[in-house]
Amino acid sequence: MQQHPLSTGFIQLQQRQLFLRAVQGSTDNRHAILVIPPFAEEMNKCRHLINAAMRQLATAGYGCFMLDNYGTGDSEGDLDQASTDTWRDDLYQLLLLLQQQGYQSVSFIAVRFGVLQLFDLLNKHPLPLPVQQLVLWQPVFDVSKFWQQFVRLKVAEAMAVGNKTSQKELELQLTGGTNIEIAGYPISPLFYHSLLNINSNFPTQLNNVNLHWLETSQLDTIALPVQKMREQLQQHCQLNYTQLKTEPYWQTAELASAEQLITLTLQHLTEGSQHD
Repeated sequence: MQQHPLSTGFIQLQQRQLFLRAVQGSTDNRHAILVIPPFAEEMNKCRHLINAAMRQLATAGYGCFMLDNYGTGDSEGDLDQASTDTWRDDLYQLLLLLQQQGYQSVSFIAVRFGVLQLFDLLNKHPLPLPVQQLVLWQPVFDVSKFWQQFVRLKVAEAMAVGNKTSQKELELQLTGGTNIEIAGYPISPLFYHSLLNINSNFPTQLNNVNLHWLETSQLDTIALPVQKMREQLQQHCQLNYTQLKTEPYWQTAELASAEQLITLTLQHLTEGSQHD
């Protein structure tokens, strides 16, 4: 078995310097776990939880990897130079690299917007490694809903200083070729149009894959939109849905702990994945 030399630091993918977090388990385990992070401020709220999950999975013997998307985090570039197409291609290149390192299968942890990225990747690329498990943290399945919620930050920001704007006005600026700033993040026409082109349909190759959906909610029951999506997914894959009644860790003012989320993630990935 070839050693896995990938370690935390910068790697070059298609002429781009990207920051890779890598936490290695035992070198004889050929199953990789790839984390696809959330977007913008949500990543700042979730990074400590992702790191904790990666460390525990590495202790259990798995190689865990997370790429900071181009133009975000520690990777080079600015967000206004990035697109979701670039991010998808970089994930694909990383999977090719893992295959070259000797890994024979992959599981994913996708967080919030990362779920849209994952589905887009699976819909547009045949992957070089077979997929075993998917663990989705508070998944976002609808691109237009994601965009609407993100734009609301800008609308609220404008209202707070006595100005008025709307989603439609902001979209007109983007389609007219102007960058806009939302919550300190520069959004370019390139990024906006790539968002619209995300293929968020349920990928057909997941028909035989275990999908674990970890939803956090203050409700005692399952919200109607969640229930509808759950029913749709059940038609396509082996779905394991769990609702946790705890803090919304991706948007709390202070960093939240989410021990049950991490425990369940570890349980699903270590029990469900085979050590080759």
